[in-house]
Amino acid sequence: MKKVAVLGAGIYNIRVYEKLRQGGFYTLAIDGNADAPAGAFADEFVHLNFTDKEAILRYFQEHKVDAIMPVNDWGTKTAAYVSEKLGLRGISEEAALAATDKGIMRETWKKNGIPNPPFFVFATLEELKDGISSIGFPCVIKPTDSGGSGRGISVLKSEADVEWAFEFAKPFVRNNRLICEGFVEGTELTIETISYDGMVHVLAMSDKEKPDLRTRVATSLNYPAQLSVDQEKLVEDTVKKAVSALGIHTGMAHTEVIIQGMQVTMVETGARGGGGHIFHTIIEAVSGIPAPVAYAELLTGNNVFPGPILKRGAVYRFFNPPHGILKEVEGIEEVSSWSGILDIGMIKKVGEEVGNLKNSLERAGHVITCGEDREAAVALADKAEKRIQFILE
Repeated sequence: MKKVAVLGAGIYNIRVYEKLRQGGFYTLAIDGNADAPAGAFADEFVHLNFTDKEAILRYFQEHKVDAIMPVNDWGTKTAAYVSEKLGLRGISEEAALAATDKGIMRETWKKNGIPNPPFFVFATLEELKDGISSIGFPCVIKPTDSGGSGRGISVLKSEADVEWAFEFAKPFVRNNRLICEGFVEGTELTIETISYDGMVHVLAMSDKEKPDLRTRVATSLNYPAQLSVDQEKLVEDTVKKAVSALGIHTGMAHTEVIIQGMQVTMVETGARGGGGHIFHTIIEAVSGIPAPVAYAELLTGNNVFPGPILKRGAVYRFFNPPHGILKEVEGIEEVSSWSGILDIGMIKKVGEEVGNLKNSLERAGHVITCGEDREAAVALADKAEKRIQFILE
């Protein structure tokens, strides 16, 4: 039985461990939280901070493992570093850095002729004010490395937004580097890929619904993306080139782009599966391929791609109640019993604030639906969202 160490044991990772164990792997959970929710679902739990790459290396020098799997941006660089040192499969440190620093990411794509918006990297408010004249309004600022989940991202529409946006981003900056990018109109897409021996395979693609908020937090991901045949090919070709340019030749990638007509612009790529329920639930619902198992097979030496790739419908819908303090939620139990509901749950608890979407971690809850096609999945998500009632104080 191959042993796979997973860097991360948060609540969203529970099904990763369930899928891996069902797939015949021995799972080792690594997390800095001694009470990490997914730890109990692994075969073994080790209480270690997985962002400390030297500590993780020392541990695995003494405890044999067949593969190290990151499931979020926090673990990507550690997984690459330790895997290289131990001769395990994975991406290089250079690729991991390019996939976690948006400044390096954009420079890499620019050198490879992959479409970017105009951008510049900065560290101080003064540098932002000086550089923003070359970008103009509207524009977007974000930390170059924040760990994902949309932390610190906002849209600036005028000079009046500059100082607010800088202060909003600062708490999430991990490397003293921020990036300012030109705002791109169009539909934002998410694309899930897995790279086998340098060949990039697209597993799932969604289009996003976003309310008109300056934090740009999505409220629904709808699969498959509603594109023409030519648009879909353009997106797939662009994303494959972008993933390869970053050096993600072995493993998962989660990419976001914006499309308007036949123009695609890159947003970002992470060298891991999509967050939340995308990696362990939605990719399989859409493509038929259990992504955690396929990823583990790849990392442990199986070079046979587990196709074919299907294209079924799914929706990842996030509840967006009015602003207030949550008192009660009605309808969760009923909706959970409906056919086609893959998952439903609340992030926010009674007594907590809802309706303030500063980033994706502030969403109130979610429902995930599946169907034979996009229309069936969307109809079921609409019905579920209508049934769920939020009682606010």
